[in-house]
Order: sequence, then C-alpha cells, then structure tokens
Amino acid sequence: MQKKWVLSLVLILALAVLAACGSGDSGSADGDGEVTWKLNHIRPADTRTDVSANEFVDNVMDSTEGRVNIEIYDNSQLGDYQLVQESVSTGEIEMQLATLGTSVDPTLQVAIAPYLVTNWEEAKQLYNSEDGMMNKYLSEQLEKQNIKLLAVYPQYFGSVFLAKDAVDPKNPEVSKDLKIRVPAMKSFEEFGKGIGFIVTPLPASEMFTSLQTGVVDGVLGGGTELYYNQLSELGEYVLPINTHFEAHYLTVNKDKFESLSEKDQEAILNVAKEFETKAFAQAEEEQNKYNELIEEEGVEVIELTDEEVKVFADKVRKDVWPLIEDEYGSIFQDIKTELGIEN
Repeated sequence: MQKKWVLSLVLILALAVLAACGSGDSGSADGDGEVTWKLNHIRPADTRTDVSANEFVDNVMDSTEGRVNIEIYDNSQLGDYQLVQESVSTGEIEMQLATLGTSVDPTLQVAIAPYLVTNWEEAKQLYNSEDGMMNKYLSEQLEKQNIKLLAVYPQYFGSVFLAKDAVDPKNPEVSKDLKIRVPAMKSFEEFGKGIGFIVTPLPASEMFTSLQTGVVDGVLGGGTELYYNQLSELGEYVLPINTHFEAHYLTVNKDKFESLSEKDQEAILNVAKEFETKAFAQAEEEQNKYNELIEEEGVEVIELTDEEVKVFADKVRKDVWPLIEDEYGSIFQDIKTELGIEN
C-alpha cells in the first residue's frame, strides 16, 4: 500500500512538472525561445508616442526574428504609471514608456528640475543614452528597482499658459500680478515664485476647472501640446520659456531582459537607440507644430529669443536652485559641475 502511494506521488509530481513546462512562461526566454511581453504607455492611440511605440515593437519583432513579441497597451490601460513601474520592477508587466514614477525614489524628480537645460542640443547632451550624465544616473537608480532603462523619449520643453495679461511677461525680475497653478512639488512652487508669479499647487486634473472659475490665472508645469489639447479655449497667451525638459522613458524588467539571448538583447538595444534618435528630431518638430496649432485657436505664443530664455534660466539657477537642490541629493551638484554652473 505504501509502495502504491509513493508511486502515485511520483506520478503526480511528474505530471505537474510537465504541465509547468508546457504552460509557456510568456515573460521569459531561454536562449532563443520566444516571449510575449506587455508594454504600457500613457498617451492615447494614434498620438506620436503611440505611433513610435508601435514602430519600436515592429522593429523588435523583425530584428529578433519573431522571438520577442510585444503587446502594446496605450492610454494607461494597465494602470497608473507609478503603479505600472512597480509592476515592471517585479516583472508582472514587462515594459513601460512613460514619465518616471518617483514614489520609490524621489531623487528621480531631478530629471524635470527647472532649467537643467534650455534647448534641444543641451537636452541631447545631458539625457542621451550613450554618454549623458542624466541618463547614467537614472539608469543606475532604476537598476536598484530591477528596471533597465532602454531609451529616453523626449516630449517637450515646458511653457507657461496664461488666461490674462501678465505684467512685463518677458522679464523674470518683476511681479506678474497673476496666480498660476503649479504641480504640488517644491521645485515648481519655488520656480513659479522665482519668476514673479503667485503660485497655487493643484493636481493636473483640476487645471481646467480652476482656470474656468478664475481660481488661477494660468498654468505652469506642462507644455503647449497639453495646453492645446485641454485648455486652449480658456487661454490668451503661451510663454514658451523652456521651463523644464519633459521626457518619457522606455523601461523593461531587468531580469526578463537579461533572460534573453545576448543576440536578442543586442538587437533590442540597437532598436532602442534608433527609437531615441528619431524621437529627439520628432519632439522638436512636434513642439513647433503645437505652437502653431494653439495660435490657430486664438492663443498668442509670445516669441522669445535664446537670450531672453537665458535670462529666465540664469535667474532660476541663481535664486531657485539653492532652495531646491536638497530635494535630489548629490546628483544635483554633479550635474551643476557637468554643466559648468556654480552658485
């Protein structure tokens, strides 16, 4: 009787092993095995981000000869980007293209600190995946969360949206006598005050109603694309002073990526590099496009020269950076050294 029980147990265990082998773990591969991954991004279907993501997926499929298949979930279908980033960390979801979540590591907010860069060429130098200091820091910090950073996907430089006339809008030294919404972050609060506005921290979901009801007279923290799509009917002016550099980041679970063959890892890295290079060129064109579109809606874009933008940057670096750099830790001093800025 005992012998029969032992044989039955062995048979059950053998069947369980066979079932597990046949289930086909969609999130990992052994050598040249096939995988199917999920990629979450936070923009709606048919936007530039969505088109780029689909192109990335197609190129990965081609370059790995079908061994790596990626299913796209647009418009945050898999959840809030902060929560999805945690799922990428555990491998429950394999990939994301989105803003970096900072709930686990608040120092990642340094990526959107005001006036780290003021133009597209500076942004490429600081953020690029090959030798950019910012990219190196973000990669190192994300690895602590078991996440690999594949590429930066630039979106825009920030601007200020106004529903009323501002006093001397091109001069950061004078009070604008306007109240503007800012994200509930010390960096943006001090930034808004530093360039002459009265600030009211509010979530993005309350921007439209707050403008419509006169709680605030303007918005800081987004770019012209956002203002065009959500606020253009309420506005009078856009002040494109390049407040901060906004990007999304293409990330993957580190263990899942490293489970691929070296050949497929290299193929994906090459596709990601092309994805990033193309995105930088597209982002600058897209920003110009939305400046034109919002003007067609009757919102004036106040043109500034590079020198006029630099006046804002110089003031913020001098007066605001000392108030916010403790939010980020030692990386902020490293970046200032890299940029040749001391205060």
